[in-house]
Amino acid sequence: MAGKAISIEIGYSLTRVCEVDYKAKTHRVYRRFTVPTPAGVMNDGVLRVTPEYVEELRKALADSKMKAKQVVFTITSGRINSREVMIPMVKDNRIADVVAANASEYFPVDLSQFELAHNILGVVGEKKGQQQYKLLVMAAPKALLQDYYELAKELKLELAAIDYAGNSVFQVAKDKVSKGTSLVVKIDEHSTLVLAIQNSVLTFTRYLPYGVDEAIQTIVDSSRWARTDTVVDAMDAMALNDCTGFPEIVEALTPLTNNISRVVDYYTAHNTDAPVEKIYITGVGADIKGMPGFMEKEISFPIEVLRQVEGWRLEQSFRTQFYGGYVACVGAAAAPLGFKKDEKKKKDNAPAAGKKGGVNLAPIAYAVLGVGVAAALVLVVLSVLRLMEAQRQNMELMAQNNSLEEIIPIYNEYVATQSTYNLVQSMYSMTENRNEELVEFLEELEKKLPSDVHVVSLTSTLDGVAINMTVSTKSEAAVAIEQLRTFESLIPTSVTVNSVVEEIDEETGVSSVNFAVAAIYQDMDYVPADETEAAEDAAADTTAAGTAGAAETDTAEDAEADAADTTAAE
Repeated sequence: MAGKAISIEIGYSLTRVCEVDYKAKTHRVYRRFTVPTPAGVMNDGVLRVTPEYVEELRKALADSKMKAKQVVFTITSGRINSREVMIPMVKDNRIADVVAANASEYFPVDLSQFELAHNILGVVGEKKGQQQYKLLVMAAPKALLQDYYELAKELKLELAAIDYAGNSVFQVAKDKVSKGTSLVVKIDEHSTLVLAIQNSVLTFTRYLPYGVDEAIQTIVDSSRWARTDTVVDAMDAMALNDCTGFPEIVEALTPLTNNISRVVDYYTAHNTDAPVEKIYITGVGADIKGMPGFMEKEISFPIEVLRQVEGWRLEQSFRTQFYGGYVACVGAAAAPLGFKKDEKKKKDNAPAAGKKGGVNLAPIAYAVLGVGVAAALVLVVLSVLRLMEAQRQNMELMAQNNSLEEIIPIYNEYVATQSTYNLVQSMYSMTENRNEELVEFLEELEKKLPSDVHVVSLTSTLDGVAINMTVSTKSEAAVAIEQLRTFESLIPTSVTVNSVVEEIDEETGVSSVNFAVAAIYQDMDYVPADETEAAEDAAADTTAAGTAGAAETDTAEDAEADAADTTAAE
């Protein structure tokens, strides 16, 4: 289906309409207009057609002199599910059949309530015969699409296709990323689409329920600029004035940038072999003055507005304004996914088979038909067998892939936890020292030192301890020193006496000995030799007990045998 088409994107606040070339190599925009979307008409891609809205579109189409009879809609909605899948290499006209046959594996829902569409992302595998298609398969609720069918009918236009906005944007941006990997972010009023494009191939899509609606409403409610009572006025003000530095605007945009940042982090973490070089922004949000710089600070990635795109000449078609708001509307006509209701057509007034020129050709026709049916059955059986084998291999590979996908986040979490644990353990071991056991050390002093020892002072460091003590005699000092050398926390050979002073009290005539002892702590992981030997001795005792029991049994058996021999001899 060639020629022109009217492409429509219905947003929460605005409806954008373009008349463009449909499925053509050239991408010319002939006419365009924007009208407000009445409140309640749009809700997460779900359209509520009202007579007033239809009449407004009819009038705008007539005023803009759009004559095309085909219409294409592009939708952004969180209700459209998507999956990246692998299928065997089949002919292009058979891909839809394979997708439909396996759809229940991709989407665990009642598929009778959904319409399917697909897009070829690329070919996986190098060896011929083992290659597979990588597809982006989407499932849209029929209830969501029904109102678009109805709107096309009300506008007296032929529905050519219904596209997903992510694919629409990709058609425009793919040549911009012909080499390397970049992200394209379409920022709308209530939602945002994040696309990853690598070497002109779409590799990743994400829908975010965040947009710039709160920032727009903040401007509408603000008295900072005159005449910003409507969404259009507020958007015009934000396009001309950099308001991204105002605290209220920063607060309104923060949820959006935070969620975009999470998606960017997720993609870069799972695609280390294809690092993101740049992020292009488009849509309503890209028209906000200062938005690239604001996002660069929040996301820490180079940000650029998607402007000049090879082969589209959009800068020429939109000379008086930025085309970002129309990017999906324009791209939808290039190569839409094809969400479209299947219409079964019946052929009426078919010519009756049988006679021609008075000759009954029915027998010949039946014979030819029989041969054709038989040949077709053979081909069908062979094709079915091949398809079943391919599906079996595909299911095995998908099961293996799915099982590995479940393991990957668990393993990554384990590795991260293990790394954190080792780091904490290392940090803790650096802080661990004998001073933590100072209470136990003092209790051991009280227990082991002679009762008349008086500890004058005690100084403990990370490496060792210094104790100043007073006793009655030098012999008691010697006992105290020997006792210190039995402490498990001290290195015995490091216990040294720095000074010994004998003093006599002039009033009482009682003598005393004052001495200072220094010692070095054992390492924290030190295990006393006696504990190791005790464990070894216990094991040896157990072994010896078993051996002794066996020996006693042998002795008893020998004694019984000797008694039996003696009896026999008598």
